[in-house]
Amino acid sequence: MNKVAKIITDTILKQMEEAESKGEVFRWVKPFAEGAPDRAYSYDTKLPYKGINRLLLDNSEYLTFNMIQGINSKQNSPQYQIRKGAKSNLVCYYNTTPVIDETTGEALVDEKTGKEIRRGFLKYYRVFSREDVIRTDNGENLPSKFEFKHYSHEEATEQMRQALDRFNRLFNFYCQKYDIEVEVIKDGTQAYFSHDMKIRVPDISNFNSLYNWVHTLAHEMAHSTGMFLGRFENSNSQDLESSMKSYCKEELVAEITAEMIAAELHIPDDSETPDNAVAYIQSWSSYLKDKPNEIISAAAKAEIASDFVMDCLREMEKEVNYERQEER
Repeated sequence: MNKVAKIITDTILKQMEEAESKGEVFRWVKPFAEGAPDRAYSYDTKLPYKGINRLLLDNSEYLTFNMIQGINSKQNSPQYQIRKGAKSNLVCYYNTTPVIDETTGEALVDEKTGKEIRRGFLKYYRVFSREDVIRTDNGENLPSKFEFKHYSHEEATEQMRQALDRFNRLFNFYCQKYDIEVEVIKDGTQAYFSHDMKIRVPDISNFNSLYNWVHTLAHEMAHSTGMFLGRFENSNSQDLESSMKSYCKEELVAEITAEMIAAELHIPDDSETPDNAVAYIQSWSSYLKDKPNEIISAAAKAEIASDFVMDCLREMEKEVNYERQEER
């Protein structure tokens, strides 16, 4: 498992290095792009990849070499091949298996809980983007299973307005549901969540882009989920080293969660490359370099935190639809 974890972490670090060399903003989760898909999907099942795979893959549809061969084997199907020079992408798969007693050959059971003892294992395989799979006769791409839509500048502006309105309603609904007090500070310089259930953020006018404002609020929402999902159970440690380690882990979870939420809500990225982009990349690459398991753990926790927040969105919109039906 450690070997696979190192391969995954090295892949993320390479992405950071490439972003740094190009002077680009590094994104844990790719921001919403025009059209669909809005994240990484399996071409075969059309189901989205989750956890660490959302960090490893761009927004596209992916399939294995065997899947391509399967398409080619269908009757009357055009023949496809992988585009020359195309590179495969890493996808990981996590599962558990029973721990077997070497003497009896039976699965071991925890004496306290009575449950079967299981050991986790991590595997990886390689996939290709649909955009790198082309017909052998004319070079056309393998057709997408999504219906693409493109936006004009005016439509993109309207899209941002609608996405922000939806995010604002979600943020307010979430904070009200979990009794979180929100302080908006004019000309503020700090944003944080405190364990007495308060979120403090600068006023929206203090942000140089709407995306950064959404990301900041989503980041603090992500921290707050730790109160309900058990991430802060051991946060009262007085040991400085342990406290700093926990802080870095939680910041990583919150960063990834914030970008997952922005992607879920299709918030367009209107930010420009920030001056501290290089410092941001270097700080995380330095932290992750010798911690191959950290990024996998953080991505899994971020997925749970993002789902926790998005459950609120579904609840909110269900209530709105019910009220509309009642009015009729």
